[in-house]
Amino acid sequence: MKMKNLILKFAVIAAAVVFAVSCAKDGKPSQNANTGVYVLNNGSFGKNNANICRYDVASGKVSADAFALANDGLGLGDTAQDILAVGDEIYISVNVSQVIFVTDRDLKVKKTITAEAGGNILSPRYLCYAGGKVYVTYYEGFLGEINPSDYSLSITPVGPNPDMLAFHDGKIYTADSGGYLETPNNSISVVDVATFKRTGEIAVNNNPTAMAVSAGKLFVFSFGIYGVSPAKLQAIDLSAAKPEAKDLDYSDVTGIAARGNTLYVLCSGHDENWTPLPARVYKYDAAGDKKDGEFVTDGTVIPQGYSISLSDNYLWVGNSDYVNNGDVYAFDLSSGKLVAKFDCGGLNPLKVIE
Repeated sequence: MKMKNLILKFAVIAAAVVFAVSCAKDGKPSQNANTGVYVLNNGSFGKNNANICRYDVASGKVSADAFALANDGLGLGDTAQDILAVGDEIYISVNVSQVIFVTDRDLKVKKTITAEAGGNILSPRYLCYAGGKVYVTYYEGFLGEINPSDYSLSITPVGPNPDMLAFHDGKIYTADSGGYLETPNNSISVVDVATFKRTGEIAVNNNPTAMAVSAGKLFVFSFGIYGVSPAKLQAIDLSAAKPEAKDLDYSDVTGIAARGNTLYVLCSGHDENWTPLPARVYKYDAAGDKKDGEFVTDGTVIPQGYSISLSDNYLWVGNSDYVNNGDVYAFDLSSGKLVAKFDCGGLNPLKVIE
């Protein structure tokens, strides 16, 4: 797999919230003292060490290996990719282990979902909820649609090696990275939800990976091609007769997430010696098409920003050196001030959900 599978996954965030930020949720799961929030730890490729910790915002208590504890020692698997709350259930995609777990809010497994095409098991990537269904990208070139009522699964072809996905106005957009190709892909697929068919594509920078929707615009982060074309953050006005990607002035982007009319941009680069530079989080006014300054207001330094997530009241930044347990920084969403920092109990904290 390419380095991006080990280092950078968004969505932005998302999902999510992007990571659940790009797609609507089926109601709002309540945060309480028993569940708090969940942190999905990506783990290391080939090490079979993905896990989930549970963090109680009120008490500051961290419960490591919460998934294993809820399932009699069952491990999450190799390279967890995304986590999504849908009502009283949680969906967890594990890319290399090629499985999606469906659990209750205590992380007890209710169902495992696998997909197959052409006699091959597919590798799930990112998750999204829209219109009563859960959608998932499969890296072999498919979009999956899961019915939460019976966990039935349908798949449809999209572009090569899709990463993150986003929903807006009856359409699913998939970031077709072309990550397995010698020359990465440079377009995103447009899938009509009603027919569950690919209806078109939009040209973007090479190797798109992360997406988020804000103010009717689709924001796309692409890696580019090393030494050939730079990484870019682009905006696409989805109301235009012919949507086109417009470059935004950000560098060293690591992840994106959106809430309302604000896009949050995590930037975490390196100096000329490949020494990590402290991460910064910027705000972008999606409605006004303009930068809106830095998000962090209290001078908090994030050494190596790895991921960005949003919940109702907090912005979460995962920090990772890829060797030791990662830290998660929780910032008050309204003030930009740090309210908590904790060891997430695993490698590469990828996403936080309520």
